[in-house]
Amino acid sequence: MNDVLHPIDPFTGHRDPPVPITSNAEIGALCRQLRAAQGAWQALGLEGRIAALEALSRVLAGQSGELRQALSHDTGRERIAAVEIGALQGIIALAVRNARELFAGPALHDWQAASQPGIAGRQQLLPYPLVGVIAPWNFPLLLSMVDTSPALLAGAAVLIKPSEVTPRHVEPLRRLVRSIEPLAGVIGWAQGAGPTGAAVIDQVDAVVCTGSVRTGRIVAEHAARRFIPAFLELGGKDAVIVTADAPLDRAARAIVRGAVAATGQACQSLERVYVARAALPALIEEMLAILPQIKLTCEDPTGHIGPFIMARQADIVREHIEDALERGATLAFGGKIIERGGRWCEPTLLTEVNHSMRVMREETFGPVIPVMAFDSLEEAIELANDSEYGLSANVFAADEPAALAIAERLHAGFISLGDVSLSSQVMDFEWEGLRYSGLGRSRMGPSGIARYLRSKAIVAQRGLPSAVTDLANR
Repeated sequence: MNDVLHPIDPFTGHRDPPVPITSNAEIGALCRQLRAAQGAWQALGLEGRIAALEALSRVLAGQSGELRQALSHDTGRERIAAVEIGALQGIIALAVRNARELFAGPALHDWQAASQPGIAGRQQLLPYPLVGVIAPWNFPLLLSMVDTSPALLAGAAVLIKPSEVTPRHVEPLRRLVRSIEPLAGVIGWAQGAGPTGAAVIDQVDAVVCTGSVRTGRIVAEHAARRFIPAFLELGGKDAVIVTADAPLDRAARAIVRGAVAATGQACQSLERVYVARAALPALIEEMLAILPQIKLTCEDPTGHIGPFIMARQADIVREHIEDALERGATLAFGGKIIERGGRWCEPTLLTEVNHSMRVMREETFGPVIPVMAFDSLEEAIELANDSEYGLSANVFAADEPAALAIAERLHAGFISLGDVSLSSQVMDFEWEGLRYSGLGRSRMGPSGIARYLRSKAIVAQRGLPSAVTDLANR
């Protein structure tokens, strides 16, 4: 009998019924099935694959009640579960647009003249036959399918390893996928923890992982031993710069939202605030007017902050708060971890912070807002860039040109101007996480399809073969 997972309900803290772990033998058999089906999937052509993905989008729109319930059970969040499903439909539509753009390239359809006379060539794009997707627990559906959808459109089959923390949504999703015949054979799931992920990497031709830097490093090293590509979407320590002449009421609302949304459990959550010293008191006052309105869902079912999906994350957040206070920070609001079966954190505002504190160096992944003053734009940019991470960043300034001038000097892959965390809403533009925040081509735009394809050149000699010419000159 297989070992099992014992998922914990994040809202109640109770242990749920066990979920069987997929054995290595089962993973091997599943991979053989996926590989056997991949050829026919690729042979459908782009429009055939698009039709299947669009059918899945329609099913998600009309028959996702059971999936939404399971996803809510996985994460302790009802409204965000519905948002995940709705966002997935938009992601599929955008991936379809990007795939059509990529596959419409003339080099794929027409012979192109080479730089040497009499030679022409054309390009063929070949999918990696089997792609492994190692998904995280914070947005378990969205962050598995945001990589699965473009891989499928590229012509690959996909094996998904969901997080062991959030395994419940898999069965209802599997049933929806099985209702669409062309898709049924080219998506599979392997349930389990780290050893299951390792077994998946051992079987696939390319792997994409969304998760922590620690997990990403393990995945990259394992993939490197097999000489397969690894595309990594990792953590962040996102900063916001607020200049003295920025609209402070707008900045305050956005900062609070960006820090506490999804309990701060998103890679693009706002984790560092740098504000011009002259504007600091007013910005703090604006935020202190908003924070009391933020409710926990353990106190109000319609509240704003849900439980920690993974209970031990609460310990990390507590440690970051305590470390900051021990090193001289001031607790301006909140700061408590609430135990109600599950675990919640009050929205927390810390002032008088500095870069010696863990809350300014390490990924907190909780609803904590640390605020630090700066005396010049040079200092603000230096502080924002002083991080091992480089996922995204944010700027509030007097006007867009002033914000743009700052943004162009920030070392991050996605910069939001006049708002925060726009990377969670806007997926039209290609970008890549810098430093420890990522590795590999953008998951957005046409590159989000192209990274699952290998390029093959077919070149024709239409003049005198070069070898004959070389021999004649000897």
